[in-house]
Amino acid sequence: MSKIGEFLTGVKEKYPAQLLKGRIQVEGNVISCFFKDMLLLDDTTFESKDFVTTDGLFYFSLLKNLRKKGFYSLDEITILSNMNQDVIDRYNENGGWDTIQHQIDIINVQNFDTYIDILYRENIILNMHNDGFNLLNEIIVGDKKVIPLKLFRKMTAEEVTDWYEARISSYGTGYSSKILEEEEIDFDDDFIESCKDGEENGVPFDIAGYDVNGEEINCFPFLSRQIMGLLEGTFTMMGGFSSAGKSTWWITVLMALLHYDRKILIISNEENIKKFKIKFMVWLLGKRNRYFKLTKKKMASGDINTESRKSLSDVQDFWRKNYKGRVKFISINEADMHVVKKKIRENALRYGYDTVLYDTFKIQEGDFSSARQDLSLVRDSRELDKLAKKYNLIMLASVQLAEYMKGRLFLDASCLSNAKQIKEILENLFLMRTVYAEELDEKSKYYCHPFRLKKVNDKWIEEEYKPDPNAVWRALFVEKCRSGANSSDNGVAYLLRYDGDHCIFREVAQARFKHGEIR
Repeated sequence: MSKIGEFLTGVKEKYPAQLLKGRIQVEGNVISCFFKDMLLLDDTTFESKDFVTTDGLFYFSLLKNLRKKGFYSLDEITILSNMNQDVIDRYNENGGWDTIQHQIDIINVQNFDTYIDILYRENIILNMHNDGFNLLNEIIVGDKKVIPLKLFRKMTAEEVTDWYEARISSYGTGYSSKILEEEEIDFDDDFIESCKDGEENGVPFDIAGYDVNGEEINCFPFLSRQIMGLLEGTFTMMGGFSSAGKSTWWITVLMALLHYDRKILIISNEENIKKFKIKFMVWLLGKRNRYFKLTKKKMASGDINTESRKSLSDVQDFWRKNYKGRVKFISINEADMHVVKKKIRENALRYGYDTVLYDTFKIQEGDFSSARQDLSLVRDSRELDKLAKKYNLIMLASVQLAEYMKGRLFLDASCLSNAKQIKEILENLFLMRTVYAEELDEKSKYYCHPFRLKKVNDKWIEEEYKPDPNAVWRALFVEKCRSGANSSDNGVAYLLRYDGDHCIFREVAQARFKHGEIR
């Protein structure tokens, strides 16, 4: 950056030269990323005191000021029309817009996480010096002599603090510095009220409002109850084999979430927006309007008669009245977690989207050459989970199961193949497959014994259910549920009726599917 070679008054006198080495470049990289994407300011906790170069502080203050005024992107007109004359004069002295544009052109924001971590680390080093820590003289660690500063420059910010925590803990106090909660157990009124209010419950996906006859539009009432809804700040995934209907299954969930006033962002690397629009429309035609003459295939091919057009107009009006502006779709041509993260952050901060569906979660193009592709999937799942927690989002994703697992009857996390560690990150994990004809045949050893739950005298009892063998069925397993029982524990999964023509899943019954394989 132009003239970013000066430190604030007193900085050089306060700190040894070794502690300021590379500082100019460090601040320049971070500021340049803010130039390119001002929303990145919201991703950090930097304050003015964190910058010790004159230009670093100047540009950070300028950007922070503009961000507080609600600006999301930077241009010269924005600067000139929103800053006082003193700031404009300083801006011109530093080379004006040409300086900023140059930095925008050369910086790579994909390295932003690295740049900010380095600045955090360097600030930790300065704060340690302020507190009297020995950073420049040799110390003995184990049987080695080390200079703390040299060691720290090879570490992340977190590793620096962890190193000192570990060193302090080695002195034998016996206490942990990572305690999250410390409180005497007592069942006070606030605790009881929080339970009564259902504060631990998430957003239900049991119904999606009411149809044209005034009856509830059922989605997944029993499944929703089992997992106690979808919690904000958590990550839920649906895994299924190819053509099982994963994306379509999510349509039913999303329609329920819209009923509960969620604002939904869909990011897809599989299907285009037209296909999703068709799915939403035929779902509403069937579930809300009870109109089944127009199928997904007919809509896609333009086979729409006058009667169907009238029903479509009704759905169109209903959508615009109730949901317009609350569902956004972004199509990306390949799995790129950097793009996904950027779009999630942007839409959460700028537009208030609180629910995200990523369809489909898969290995990034650049990771195919990696020897441990499974680790890259685990890494990316952690990134999505972090975003969910950071912005308090309901994070949803679909993932394809390993094709060589087809034929397995009772699905579990092993169907994710080498990426089964993803399960540990998730709040909920659902797994879905096609139901085989043998599983609906009472004479077969593979018969799944479907049943429905019926409430009698405040007690749920099982009532045998005979599914239509000519219908299309899916088996859904709850492989993980932090808030309730899972299929591996109780042996129970869901029997869903699938109407692919109208993108509808119906939660018809439960079943006890056998272990083993059908080939």
